[in-house]
Amino acid sequence: MRPLIIPFFIPHAGCPHTCLFCDQHLISGEQAELPSAELIAATVEEWLARSPGRPAEVAFYGGSFTLLPQSRQQQMLQAVLPFLATGRVHGVRVSTRPDALDTATLDFLAAHQVRTIEIGVQSLNDEVLQRTGRGHSGQQALEAIQRVAGRDFAVGAQLLPGLPGDTKAKALDSLQGVLAAGAHFIRIYPAVVLAGTGLARLYQQGSYYPPDLEQGTRLCAALLREATRAGCPVIRIGLQADEGLVSGQTILAGCWHPALGHLVKDELFFELVLHLSEQLPAADPVLVHCHPQRVSEVRGHGNRNLQRWRQAGIAVSGVQPDPLLDQHHVRLEALTFSFSGSWLTIY
Repeated sequence: MRPLIIPFFIPHAGCPHTCLFCDQHLISGEQAELPSAELIAATVEEWLARSPGRPAEVAFYGGSFTLLPQSRQQQMLQAVLPFLATGRVHGVRVSTRPDALDTATLDFLAAHQVRTIEIGVQSLNDEVLQRTGRGHSGQQALEAIQRVAGRDFAVGAQLLPGLPGDTKAKALDSLQGVLAAGAHFIRIYPAVVLAGTGLARLYQQGSYYPPDLEQGTRLCAALLREATRAGCPVIRIGLQADEGLVSGQTILAGCWHPALGHLVKDELFFELVLHLSEQLPAADPVLVHCHPQRVSEVRGHGNRNLQRWRQAGIAVSGVQPDPLLDQHHVRLEALTFSFSGSWLTIY
């Protein structure tokens, strides 16, 4: 059973920088006021009542939690302690910056039963970090991951490919770097241009163009493939489809879609079938077999993959579930031929 995540947003609170890409108020849909201990306790009770018996975790997202005054951190974390003591909540997670995780900070978080720390790495390339105003280096991010991973914490890395100065090669290098440093999971947020941010000014001046949806989907697919090969789960791709992000007045450009994670997995299966079909006789009708849980991703969002394969000259007649196949494999069956492969191994 997936854990129940009880989220509290602290947008931009504690953070000493305003990065070019950042508008935390818009992203989270929340105001800057920090949640009180009373609000935290009441909210946790409400969420637990709606999902009785489900393992739960309290999460403080947004901003830089560990740069808040420690008294405010303590106030919020202590509000969760009674739930931890009774076992109704199993852990706490926080998100913060790489340069806000020294040994004393980790000691404090451990004492308050924080189990998971998500680090806003964004990129390990120093040029990209400098151009976006991050205020820390790639080496600091690596050292932070190593420091957290060396303690009794789960550590996640948030990556933001497509920023000014970034390339596919740099994004893949950043991924490999955080994996080697010991990240236990990854979030991938391809760059979007939000109105009112520094990126918006660069975009409107014509000096920055982020990857569009098609380009960003292919980039995220490459990152997902490499992370999965390494055995590291990618727990989120793309910003949440919050109402503040739906309007074209708030997202000016970039790679955003309410079902971006689905599109990225679609892309991996599209590429896989395209590759395997090279071994089949031309014009033979093809039946694609896949794991039952992957049928929608193989067909593609809105049957997009079926349409694209047919446009490429591959006569896919349908998609058939096969519980004997693993979740990354497909098998192509034509009149007299059958080939199988996995998107983990073909590239």
